[in-house]
Amino acid sequence: MTQLFVQLTASVTGNVITIVALEIVAATIGYFIAWLYAKSVYTPVIKGLEADKAALNKQVATLNDELSNLDEKVNELNERIGKLEGEIAEKNKEIKDLTAETINVGRYVISKAKNDENYFNLKADDGQTILTSQMYSSESACFNGIESVRNNCSDDSKYERKLSVNNKPYFVLKAANGQVIGNSAMYESEAGMENDIASVKKNGISKTIIEE
Repeated sequence: MTQLFVQLTASVTGNVITIVALEIVAATIGYFIAWLYAKSVYTPVIKGLEADKAALNKQVATLNDELSNLDEKVNELNERIGKLEGEIAEKNKEIKDLTAETINVGRYVISKAKNDENYFNLKADDGQTILTSQMYSSESACFNGIESVRNNCSDDSKYERKLSVNNKPYFVLKAANGQVIGNSAMYESEAGMENDIASVKKNGISKTIIEE
């Protein structure tokens, strides 16, 4: 009986060992098959993905370079915009200054004398005559005289202060060549004369011309 039990036990143990061995072999075969499958199927996919990743990284690097170039261009444009804005501000100031100068300035009034010669009066914004021209034989010469007053009225050295025979102050305005281009009225005081010189300087730049 004992011998029979030993034989049975040995038989069972041998079968278990055989089964375990078979399972190990089956697992090894399964692993090898899985490895072969992964190598044949997934490895190309992985390599393809790695190639795609490399291509994408290259595109990213290219885009970063383009972005850097765009940033430089944006900075250059911002600098140009800043300069242009500065120039615009200067022009606006010039326009403002010129507008301020031309507000409430007088006018030139061209008239004809009895002998058909032309002359002009420079009138302040209140209508007062502050400078009278010489006589001109033509209207074009009269316009040239007005332009000469515009060009010289701001220069104090072009004003010559004088006294009349009865000791009344007056002034004449001269062109660059020394020719008299305008005469003032007679004044009771030098202060009155200086006031009108200042008025000619202010109103002489007027672009308004009226022909009577």
